Amino acid sequence: MGLELILNGVMLAAVAFWAFSGAGAPEGQLLTIIVMAVMAIEMAMGFALVVAVFRGKQADMTESLTGLKH
Repeated sequence: MGLELILNGVMLAAVAFWAFSGAGAPEGQLLTIIVMAVMAIEMAMGFALVVAVFRGKQADMTESLTGLKH
């Protein structure tokens, strides 16, 4: 969750910087699209990890997964 907040701040700052710089170049929007793609990949990997753990251990709470500690 923390990484998504950081990336959202980066996106907002990039779009605002390039909008107010007056250059007319699409770098801010391109950076935003790339960051959104990275966020989507991160969320998909997290969901895949949760599904894999659930299928393997039949545990839906991470506190009950003591085998992952070692």
